[in-house]
Amino acid sequence: MANAKLAALTPRQRDIFEFLKDKILNRGYGPTVREIGVEFGIKSPNGVMCHLKALEKKGLIQRESHMSRAIQLSDKPHRVTSLNLLGHVTNGHPLVEAKEGESVDFMDVFGSGDHVCVKVKDDSFGDDGVDAGDFVIIRKQASCRDGDRILAIVDGLKAVLRRYFTDSRGVRLEPLTSSKKAIHSSSVDVQGVIVGIVRKF
Repeated sequence: MANAKLAALTPRQRDIFEFLKDKILNRGYGPTVREIGVEFGIKSPNGVMCHLKALEKKGLIQRESHMSRAIQLSDKPHRVTSLNLLGHVTNGHPLVEAKEGESVDFMDVFGSGDHVCVKVKDDSFGDDGVDAGDFVIIRKQASCRDGDRILAIVDGLKAVLRRYFTDSRGVRLEPLTSSKKAIHSSSVDVQGVIVGIVRKF
């Protein structure tokens, strides 16, 4: 069905559709009319809208009126979250092969709950094993227990990735792994608990 829809597109419509698809899947939301115009050298917003209406009419996208980025794919592609397990590695030892057909579904890593991620923009967390470009996966919740690794906003301004503790002075935020000084504050807004880190090489 999807192939038949694609076959009905003009070359320009196909290029625009692939651009939309790439942005939605890899960035998380669709491009604006302006972004599409810049990408394809279409100077008039009406020119872009004609292509979007054609894609919508042919059943490839859905749009919500009065929302600049509200473009969705009609047929949401299946994203691969499961990988075949090759084996188990211990540094300097032979690779222990996994059982045939054994795989890991990385959606299971997150467990239950509402999850979001933050992208680390610099190397300020490097001592804690979190590098620029890493995605830190957060399970959204406003409370946590002593020892939990969390994302928090301190003093209404500073975002930190730390371990949460309480003591006689109130809340104490320790580094994840390094020997940096702890942060003590009476204003700690817990955004959620860290459940994983995703890194692209």
